[in-house]
Amino acid sequence: MSATWWRRTPRRAGPMRVMFVVPDLGLGGAERHVVTLAPALDPDAFRVSIVCVGDEGELFDELRDTGVPAHALHSRTRPVRALVALVRAMREERPDIVVTRGYNAEALGRIAAALTRVPRSVVWVHNATDIGPRGRIRPVVDRLLEPLTSAYYGVAHAQRTYLVDELGHPAEKVEIIHNGVDPARFAPGAPVDLGLPAGARAIGIVAVLREEKDHPTLLRAMRMVVDEVPEAHLLVIGDGPLRPELEELARQLGMSGNVTFAGSRPDVAALLPALDVAVLSSTTECFPMAVLEAMACGVPVVGTEVGGVPEMIEDGVTGYLVPSRHPRATADALVKILRDPARAAEMGRAARDRVLAEFTLDRSVRRAGATLARTAGRKPARLAVVLDQTAVGGAERLLLDLCRRFDRSVVEPRLVCLRAEGPLGDAFREVVPVEVLDRTGRFDMRTLPRLVRSLRAAHTDVVLVAHHNRAALALGRVAARLAGAAHVVAAHDMDLTRVGGRVLPRHVVETLFLSEALVLLAPSQGRYLHEEEGVGRFPWRRAPEVVIPNGIVVGPRPGPADRAEARRRLGLDDADLVIGIAARLSKQKAHHILLRATARLAVDRARLRLVVIGGGVEEPALRALVAELGIADHVLFTGVRDDVRELLPGCDVTCLSSVHEGAPLVVLESMAACVPVVATDCGAVRDLVADGREGYVVPVGDASALADRLGILLDDPRMRAEMGERARQRAEAEYSIEHTAARFQELITRLAVR
Repeated sequence: MSATWWRRTPRRAGPMRVMFVVPDLGLGGAERHVVTLAPALDPDAFRVSIVCVGDEGELFDELRDTGVPAHALHSRTRPVRALVALVRAMREERPDIVVTRGYNAEALGRIAAALTRVPRSVVWVHNATDIGPRGRIRPVVDRLLEPLTSAYYGVAHAQRTYLVDELGHPAEKVEIIHNGVDPARFAPGAPVDLGLPAGARAIGIVAVLREEKDHPTLLRAMRMVVDEVPEAHLLVIGDGPLRPELEELARQLGMSGNVTFAGSRPDVAALLPALDVAVLSSTTECFPMAVLEAMACGVPVVGTEVGGVPEMIEDGVTGYLVPSRHPRATADALVKILRDPARAAEMGRAARDRVLAEFTLDRSVRRAGATLARTAGRKPARLAVVLDQTAVGGAERLLLDLCRRFDRSVVEPRLVCLRAEGPLGDAFREVVPVEVLDRTGRFDMRTLPRLVRSLRAAHTDVVLVAHHNRAALALGRVAARLAGAAHVVAAHDMDLTRVGGRVLPRHVVETLFLSEALVLLAPSQGRYLHEEEGVGRFPWRRAPEVVIPNGIVVGPRPGPADRAEARRRLGLDDADLVIGIAARLSKQKAHHILLRATARLAVDRARLRLVVIGGGVEEPALRALVAELGIADHVLFTGVRDDVRELLPGCDVTCLSSVHEGAPLVVLESMAACVPVVATDCGAVRDLVADGREGYVVPVGDASALADRLGILLDDPRMRAEMGERARQRAEAEYSIEHTAARFQELITRLAVR
């Protein structure tokens, strides 16, 4: 980072002030990036403003309802006037960091930032090569302004060669932040009418009609495609100066009946799912959003091997990469997809899975926020997770996954165990530092001062304690207060009044006002704590409540091979009807209810198999009940397994028969495995599974209702597939561990600067 004596000292607390300086907000990928990113940055961590050097542009109006202040200087051709206005704006806003994009904005924005002593300035580059000549002046200006530039952001790793080798920027100043799309907005959906001839196989391109997009090569490739697949039809979405020439070329190639020029369309998200394949024929690109949007809609993509496109398309898996300016290669790839609908569908699913794993808008925004904070000199928030000891349970698994996913430039986590590491100690040590305080008993008076010293020595900003770790819950809150750190209580259970217990001890409820936040799994958990345990009834029983749903690792969508492998591991046949339950063998999970339901189902289903995954104190009693019910041939006890996620695709339906729960991870894992769930109506299960949509919810303890709903699904493969698909989509959209980690990061960083 450049550190010059005349800059202001970066603000260390409170929201970071970020000013984007751009030429305008006209139609274009870079402009769309600014309009999308600025409102999405966490408003508790960032105060964002936008200044257009020139006019507003077509996308400017989209900012009006977002709360992001933006104005235009109308001075694109008057640099002196623009510089004076920028200096005035920066003196008023006092930004911590100025982000510029576009030649005149890059030059004027950095000069104005230097004149007003803005702590940091950044150039965000959205191209991987120069489309036109740079001229003589621009390289000189860039060299003069390089010492004033804190960082150069790119959107594709392919830009590094351009930024470092061609433009000469220092490699240590280059940061790459991939673009992302909103998977809820761009998603597979019901096909819309594209206005194409009946029976047409739709190929679509979304791109402005400019020279670098190379539509002529695509039109020549389409001539070859139509010769082999006569029903192929190209939908050209976008407009631009080359439209008349392209329409004439289509006529010359005899393609007028197989090409539709649709112009600019505001409904691209609705059109994409109706395509059989999307295509990009550009000769130069950086990280084109059109490719990501098509992939998010479950559409395979054929793209030229330029810029960052190979970082998006996995050749032969999510689509095909082809050389630029090569009609024959483009045609061959398109024909492959059109002639194999099953393979195309598989590619489309893989494409969406890749977007969900690597290229979501949420992930991109989090990365941008973390990079801006690092550039501005902000230190990561230091988090201490305090447990008595780890256990093999849902809460500990969630905490471990969160520690794996935290961006270390935003949150620096560590684990403090009061008594011992416990069974997950080694797993935590692979991810975070672990400290053990060797607490010897309930009344070990040395534990509290040791914990306070530990928190102070690590300069802890925030302490996180879970409700079920009673010693950590008591001592962690007190130690955080004494060490000057904020503390958060995470509640992972509910419905404990059914078994004579409480989620939060009375002393915690009566002192909730001392806590900076109470993290809930679902709104229903908040209602339960208010109604049953008295939370919020009086001022001293209140803490800010934050709902952060549980999250899981949503891996690639399982297919037939995954199902076959799971059944092989379990020793089951493909023809078996398989119910799975993965849970501790404890009274809480009420396996006996499921066993009685299984006995009813097995009467007329000889191939029924109940797979019981897990171990626990109730195993002898459950085995005895299996013998009593005469269903030994239908029940498989696997014991504790560490490959539960790999086994779930082998189930036709999964079940949870519990008496009380929080937001059980195994339900979410089943949903991610495309398996419908039948679960009892306890805890936050109804928040996870919509009855009749992703599965069924039945009354607690009702073996008859459980058997009825399981039977419906076992006897209807089509319903199972439909519910499983809806379950998968919901898991992707709402319950990924990345989403959960992002919400925790936002909370922790907000509390760290209080």
